[in-house]
Amino acid sequence: MNGQTGKIVRFGASLAVLATVLSACASSPFTPPPVDATSPVAAAAEAAGKERGKVPSLAGIPAVPTDIPKPGEYKAQVQAEQAAAAQLRRDTAPDTFALTDTEGFAARAQRAARVPPSEIPTVADRAETEAFAKAARGRATPPPSKPQ
Repeated sequence: MNGQTGKIVRFGASLAVLATVLSACASSPFTPPPVDATSPVAAAAEAAGKERGKVPSLAGIPAVPTDIPKPGEYKAQVQAEQAAAAQLRRDTAPDTFALTDTEGFAARAQRAARVPPSEIPTVADRAETEAFAKAARGRATPPPSKPQ
């Protein structure tokens, strides 16, 4: 009697699987939902649902691209990136800069930031700017309000 237990369990499990498969087929998720008959596009939706689509063929497969880099080109690009990373590590290593000569650094920064004489506004430029600002303020003044 103990030998029959395995057969009974297997039979019950197969029945459960069969019932699950059959119940899944009864309500297939692949069937489209019904179209609302009161919809203004019901006829067009029904026609579109029944129309068969174009079946793809093997002739539609595109040609093999020819502009794919070769493995050697990939290797060269990777080596160039690695060389750039190594150069960046060398340039920013702890011993590549010092915190001394701050006066020299400040002098170089001031020379680099100095405005060329042609860009310094003259007295006439300042007067023209002030006249423009005064005219703009005059236009921006709201009209006097009427007493209510």
